[in-house]
Amino acid sequence: MSSQDEQRGAIGGQVMRFQRVTSTMDVVWQLVEAEAPHGMTVVAQVQTAGRGRFSRRWVSGENDCLLTSVLLRPPADAAPLLSIAGALAASDAVRALTGLACTFKWPNDVLLNGRKVCGVLTEVRADTDGNVIAVLGVGLNVNLRPEEHSDIAEGAASLASEMGIEFAVADAEQAFLAELRERYAQCLDAPQALIGDWSARLSTIGKEVTVRRQDGAVHGIAEGVDSEGRLLVRLASGDVHALHAGELAAT
Repeated sequence: MSSQDEQRGAIGGQVMRFQRVTSTMDVVWQLVEAEAPHGMTVVAQVQTAGRGRFSRRWVSGENDCLLTSVLLRPPADAAPLLSIAGALAASDAVRALTGLACTFKWPNDVLLNGRKVCGVLTEVRADTDGNVIAVLGVGLNVNLRPEEHSDIAEGAASLASEMGIEFAVADAEQAFLAELRERYAQCLDAPQALIGDWSARLSTIGKEVTVRRQDGAVHGIAEGVDSEGRLLVRLASGDVHALHAGELAAT
């Protein structure tokens, strides 16, 4: 068995379960200090300080979302693709459970009927030897009732809200980890196919967008993505900017 096959198979091979944590990502980083292996997975019923991009709070109730983080030790060139792999795995899991197809909003939102059903956050560090360590965090709304949370009521969806029935969070966990094993392997073996699968359902492409970054805003037409998943935005001047991250708003 190749090392890549071993890496893929290790994802979800060891799962630690908690009723309540601050954040599953925080727990995984603590496990990194204890030299936890690649693929170690943490799942929680409740997060008291779950986070999204730009330090936003991830809203969830009790045991109504799949709240999980996975420790990954990828090659350096695969690190920029982990969030894409996570988004695709979540989308694959949604389709397996509901038969519904998701789309994506750059850079890391998974949309169901145009509303956010899942967020993906990847944090990457290097150890003392320069090896990449990443934590991939996913919050998938399974039985969440968006109308009960005023700050997300208009823009959020869940499997239950779209299908009219409740789902077992454990089934969502099993489906997501199975799909993540496949998408992580694609990260290593076929990265351009991975990006192609993602960009084909990227709702951002072709739209006039404003991308807010710490150093200012970029406004133009989202023309596509490059080989690293960066958004290609053509400015009014004709110049094209490749953006790795930012806060995007369609205009």
